[in-house]
Amino acid sequence: MYYLNRQVLGDQLAPKLSQFKNNDSIMICLKPSSLLACIELAAHLHAYIYLLCFEPVKDPYNVTRNLGAVLPSGQFVLNPDVSQAEYEYVFMEFQSQVLTDRREAASRINKNPFVDHNIDIHVSNGRNVLLFADILKDTMEIAVAKDLLKPLKPISTNGVAGNVSPEVSLKFQMETNYNIYMDVLPSSFFDDDHYFEQPDEYSDQQKFDIAKNISLYWA
Repeated sequence: MYYLNRQVLGDQLAPKLSQFKNNDSIMICLKPSSLLACIELAAHLHAYIYLLCFEPVKDPYNVTRNLGAVLPSGQFVLNPDVSQAEYEYVFMEFQSQVLTDRREAASRINKNPFVDHNIDIHVSNGRNVLLFADILKDTMEIAVAKDLLKPLKPISTNGVAGNVSPEVSLKFQMETNYNIYMDVLPSSFFDDDHYFEQPDEYSDQQKFDIAKNISLYWA
């Protein structure tokens, strides 16, 4: 499915999520590239936004695959497509490289200007959580968000997206209380921007600032 722009995608999803409007929901934006669509949807729902930031760690055996991800806290989250046994084998064979890659990933994430250390994921406690991305083809983002939420107690965890891959659709069905998306992409080699006719009209900094102050848009 194609969209005029990311704001239109947010507008189209909003009526499908009326049960989350005005109930203190929090949207976990799974990808920085999805932030504008997330802002548009959050404005409709009067929801808050937590931007998920992480740095991937490549698999030394297969650089097209990620072993996992490093969070701003330094926490490492294993890619759900990599079994624990696989990771232990790779770590045994490439211990020095894996540790170096994890340290470098931690350094990169802590230099990321869009990591907001003032927002605590504990705000998810007692709230409905919406895991959101406009285009989502990999399950890594879902795994990172679910790992962050593991020790917390949200009322519900829900999957929301525009276009998703079959793998993401299945992951949402298995691991969220409720899920809604606009289309399933059987297979795609296109980047996310391919599905939008118009580019984002705001800079990355402007989007980040709006997301931090989203409550001003319905106060």
